[in-house]
Formats: sequence, C-alpha cells, structure tokens
Amino acid sequence: MVPMAVEHHPNGTIDGDVLVATVREHGAALRGCWTFDTDGYETRYLRGDVADATAETDIERYVDNERYAFVTHDTYDRLHPSTFRYTVRGFDGFEVFRLVFEDHVGVLCSFDGASGRDYGALADEIDALADDGHGQFTPR
Repeated sequence: MVPMAVEHHPNGTIDGDVLVATVREHGAALRGCWTFDTDGYETRYLRGDVADATAETDIERYVDNERYAFVTHDTYDRLHPSTFRYTVRGFDGFEVFRLVFEDHVGVLCSFDGASGRDYGALADEIDALADDGHGQFTPR
C-alpha cells in the first residue's frame, strides 16, 4: 500500500471514519493514524505537514516494526495476570500510541507534543468501537 496524505473534512472525519473522529477527540494535535495487521496497513489519517516531513520515510518498514507488538502482546498475556493493551512512546516533539488486539489487528496514532493525554481512556474508546469485532480496523 502506498501511504498518502489525507486531510480531514471540517467535521473531523474522513468519509465517516469513526476511528479517526474518536482519536481526534483526544487532541486536535493528531499527526497520523494507521491500522495494521500481520499482512498490511492502512493510512487512516496523515496531516499534510507530517506527510511532507516523512516523505522519505519507509512507512511499511515503520509499521512492520510495530507488528512486534503482536509478539509482545502474546508474551505479556502469558506472563501477567492482566491483559496487555497499549504502548505510548515519547519522542522529541511527538508521542506515539499503539493499541493491539488479540486477533493481531492494531491501531497506531501519533500526536504533537507531550500532552498528558489519558491514553487509557483512548484505548477504552477504541475498544468500544470494536464491540462488534476488529474487522473495521483491518487494513483495506
């Protein structure tokens, strides 16, 4: 899949993308949102300035690295009495949030700055979207 810059409609959604709308509620500073599984990924949102800044980035390789979360998820679920849900990583100028599900589907989002966002609440809201299964997060 070829990643592309996708700007939002004024109402904050792309073709009614409820995932992106939900993520945007946790901060207008959304840089990008991707869904991925073991075979592919889909760019659900990529802000124009971020698309320009990452034009030379191999997004497929980046997402491939995020797939290690599936192994981590399975390992932590065997080692801990609690279910592994999400990871947040901080970089200079932005944060990355990754949520994976047991059926090897994931959501990856990036936000400007260190905001003190409630990532647990964000994970809960994305989980609620998936009540009927994670098929809506499977890349097209």
